[in-house]
Amino acid sequence: MAIKDFYDRPNQSFDFLVKIYRGEQPYQEVLADVHFVLSLYIEASVCADRTDIVDEAITFFRANVFFRNFDIKSSADKLLIYLTLYINVALKRLEGCRTLAEGTKAIINLGLEKVPVPGEPGFPFPGLFPLPQSQKEAELLRNYLKQIREETSGRLLSVAYRPNGTPNKWWLAFAKRKFMNVIVP
Repeated sequence: MAIKDFYDRPNQSFDFLVKIYRGEQPYQEVLADVHFVLSLYIEASVCADRTDIVDEAITFFRANVFFRNFDIKSSADKLLIYLTLYINVALKRLEGCRTLAEGTKAIINLGLEKVPVPGEPGFPFPGLFPLPQSQKEAELLRNYLKQIREETSGRLLSVAYRPNGTPNKWWLAFAKRKFMNVIVP
């Protein structure tokens, strides 16, 4: 399923479909609840012609970071906003790293931080996403956001650093930008 297929869906709270293949089995977790349905699939681009939300977020980051407001047409747009802010945070952490090894270490440390979910302090864009209805939903969402952040981090390192391991100044320069007037810590 392509990203454009999400735009045909009604504006739901946090319903997204992305696929990640790690090993032979795709990660899949489904929580069926009336208010909060998550279909958790993530797929890395195996072919050059297939893209997912992570690829879209990285590809369009340098254009999207200039937005002061964002027209939300579907839940995929909400995830794109979240990933754009996360890429901004990750680039901020990579700013002082001179080698790919240092950058990888900084990204791993970012991944070890607790991922806030809607309703918790530190979650960006309060009100954009609905509050989880139970602790189980909160943990499922936290796990999903953590996994999609890890996937984004891995792909971001490949564009933020050149093949020889030196920083790509055309990417790291965007660490100074604010997305939707949100100040990155």
